Amino acid sequence: MNALIDAAFSHTRTVALAFVMIIVMGAVAYLSIPKESEPDIPIPTIYVSMTYEGISPEDSERLLIRPMEKE
Repeated sequence: MNALIDAAFSHTRTVALAFVMIIVMGAVAYLSIPKESEPDIPIPTIYVSMTYEGISPEDSERLLIRPMEKE
């Protein structure tokens, strides 16, 4: 392991060039990947509407919504 570190310090230009080439190749690869700004991903949603005449919102939550959420 020490030999690898010593070689890196003695060949600084080669190591710097390899580092720059890796960064440039990564940037080119990232830019060449096809991307969509708004991909079509299905998001499951459920809309449930419950009405009951003559009760307050608090009572409807307590008597209708909470029992339905537990099911």
